Amino acid sequence: MRHPKALRHFTLAECRASLLRESGRSNRWANHLAPYRCQLLRTMVICIIWVRHFGKSELIRNAYSQLSKMKKALSLDELPIRDRNSELQALAETAFEAAIANERHFVVQSRDRRDYGTDFQVEATHSGGMTNFRVHTQLKATNKAANKDGSISISVARTNLNYMLSQPNSIYVCYHSPTQALFVRSAENVFRDADHEGEEWRSQKNLTIRFHVPFDADFQSTLCRRTIANSTVHRDDRLHWVATPPADYSQEVATNIPTITVPESPNEAFDVLKSLYERGQDEVISKAYEQFCACFPSGNLRLRYVFFSEINLAMDRKRFNRERVTAAIEFIELSRPDNGPDALYCRANGHAALGLADEATRLYREAIQKAGGETPKLTAQCWKNLGTVLEKAGDHAEARSCFEKAISLSPDLMEAQMALAIHHRNAGNSEEALHYFDLALEAMNDVAPALAARGHRLEIYFRLGMTDKAFDDTTVLLPNGNQHPWIFDWCALLVFNYARTNESSISRSIRFWDAYLKMRPLDRRAQRERLLCLAYAKMHGQAVALDLETYVADVSDYLSMDSRDAAYLWDRVGHWAQVEENWEQAEQHYRKAYSLEPDRYGYCLGTALNFLKRFDEALPILLDQATTHQPDAQSWFQVAISQEGTGDVASCQRSYKRALSLDPEYDIAMFNLAGTYWNHGPRSEAIRLWSDALKRFPSHSSSSQIRREFPGLFGDSGVK
Repeated sequence: MRHPKALRHFTLAECRASLLRESGRSNRWANHLAPYRCQLLRTMVICIIWVRHFGKSELIRNAYSQLSKMKKALSLDELPIRDRNSELQALAETAFEAAIANERHFVVQSRDRRDYGTDFQVEATHSGGMTNFRVHTQLKATNKAANKDGSISISVARTNLNYMLSQPNSIYVCYHSPTQALFVRSAENVFRDADHEGEEWRSQKNLTIRFHVPFDADFQSTLCRRTIANSTVHRDDRLHWVATPPADYSQEVATNIPTITVPESPNEAFDVLKSLYERGQDEVISKAYEQFCACFPSGNLRLRYVFFSEINLAMDRKRFNRERVTAAIEFIELSRPDNGPDALYCRANGHAALGLADEATRLYREAIQKAGGETPKLTAQCWKNLGTVLEKAGDHAEARSCFEKAISLSPDLMEAQMALAIHHRNAGNSEEALHYFDLALEAMNDVAPALAARGHRLEIYFRLGMTDKAFDDTTVLLPNGNQHPWIFDWCALLVFNYARTNESSISRSIRFWDAYLKMRPLDRRAQRERLLCLAYAKMHGQAVALDLETYVADVSDYLSMDSRDAAYLWDRVGHWAQVEENWEQAEQHYRKAYSLEPDRYGYCLGTALNFLKRFDEALPILLDQATTHQPDAQSWFQVAISQEGTGDVASCQRSYKRALSLDPEYDIAMFNLAGTYWNHGPRSEAIRLWSDALKRFPSHSSSSQIRREFPGLFGDSGVK
């Protein structure tokens, strides 16, 4: 029989297998043995084998008792073994915090031990101050060898990437133990790479991140600038919407300049910049100014489109930043020491935009001289812009000459045609202005300048009385009003100035205000103008689509929100009713106007009362108007009617005479005065006045009536 000491040569696996074979209580033994190492396993196997060889059941009990004592002793002595991963993570954290502290672009603000995804939050600094713009960082560590291309590969859970993408500017940092180096990869780039490979990654459990960019001073500096630029523009966007009243949201949505995310890669960032510039998106580029500047070193030639956009905005008189335009001029001077004609032209534009006319003029002329005849389009643009500077300085004749030279060099130069058109408009040469506006529109291929040209041409059409063509242009302009808010105010102003009291165009004015209010339903001025145009059309015998009841309701709705013009509008309602010979309604609405402003609106109320034969009420109102507020022939005429109605014939005759003294051509006053003499004497005075009236107003309806009613006194040739 072999001695049990031979067991000391067994391996751990052999001991475990022997133990399970020898024990009928394998599960129970396995549970007891699970927390213990080789020493305990070997001892247990030895005890079991001894029991089997000697058949001593009491030995089993003794062995089990001894094992229990050993278990208690060993449980106190066993200590945790340090995990190699913990060591790596500690080294990674030390290296990361040292890298952050050395460069001072960021400050570590918090650690997250929950390990959902973010290990560190670092805050960007700016000029020594804290920004509260933070970068969420997931820190990884590995002791694996680098890939053949020098990159480091780390696997992360897909859900971890989702977590990191919840915050902008998030990054993964990898500590490579063999080289003791830190590498970095942005979460956005990880997402982009995964998304470019297809949609399959969205169902994967893990993703592989390839690190190759060092987490060094250059990267941290760029990351800090990008973080501040991105966070600033998004903060400003958020605060803009916070400050926008709810009623203005729809217009802001239409006109708000979009915020873009500039790619991290300088090459891709430049491709985006160039594409935007070539498509005239200067405002978008300007909004992302700091983001683009964060991608390139100061003075990098790729920044030229950023600076050109700032100059373009300033030249277009849009909102611009003077400091950026000044920086653009300096950039061009430093980057183009050769002073080529194109560089001189750009610098001249910058000075012109800043209002430095003398320097701009000098640079334009120098650019024209250097260009010679080799670049006619550039030369033409120089002449056009020089003309604009001279025009603003008051030299209109020289400006016109510059515009004409530009067109001679480049006949399709839309900017020169527009400039010459505006020059002629300002000079009062409407026909010439219209000609050049038409040429400019034919040469345009961009929406914004085409709309501007139509806006200018619209005014010329109104000036020339070409109202149908003018309203045709408003029909084109209005649908673009949400994107170009100047359209609404400009069209409304022109219609107000030229078409609101024009019988030939009042119907189109009404249609204009109807269309305008569909886009700006809360515009009080437009609501008022529509109501006044409707009243004007009604008072001048034109067909309108509303009845009196609807018009009264519209006026009431308007006045419930804005009562400043209540008296005038109620007077218009009264006139509407008067046109329909609804004198009861006319009197009610005239009285509303009179109660608000008695000095201005007594005449119409008194007239309505006369028509209703309420002479006693009318007389004091009309006398007050005739003697104080409106001492004209019409007022005295209505006073005379009231006096005749109350039986005061003598006063009536005096009032008619007063009316005729103020207006000798007041035909109906003469006929009525003659009538009072015929009715109340002396009739000879009546015959004299009628005879005079028949000679002076032979076509008047009263002349025909007099001849018809008094054939014995008056014939076709006068008094018999």
